[in-house]
Amino acid sequence: MPRLFQIASLTFALAACNTMNTVVPISNAAPGTPGFKQVITNSWLNSKSNVTDVKEDVVNGDQKRVQLSVYSDQATPQSISYRFEWFDANGMRITGAAQAWQTQRIMPRETIIVTGIGPTPTATQWQLQLLDTNLPWTQ
Repeated sequence: MPRLFQIASLTFALAACNTMNTVVPISNAAPGTPGFKQVITNSWLNSKSNVTDVKEDVVNGDQKRVQLSVYSDQATPQSISYRFEWFDANGMRITGAAQAWQTQRIMPRETIIVTGIGPTPTATQWQLQLLDTNLPWTQ
């Protein structure tokens, strides 16, 4: 029984290490400062997928589009997963608006672009979630 407990504890600990980082826009950012904030809960993931730039515009006449530049400072290729969640002007999550997780490979010291488009015209706020899919103990 103690062996089973050890295995279960190790499995839980490894799963808990894979927390996600979040990027959210800052609507009233001071000039010369980034218009976004990164909430870092996984520093290993942050070095593999650091958001460096955010751009927003409108497509199809009324849908918000977001484009983020994501940089990896690692010396080996990395894989991350990401998805956007969308919210209305009052900060209420738009039901069913969370996109499926997308997996992207980042080559060493490369910047990739991830893009999200709001599912409805009421989707005025967004949140990007990043998840590590290339964990250090699997390399």
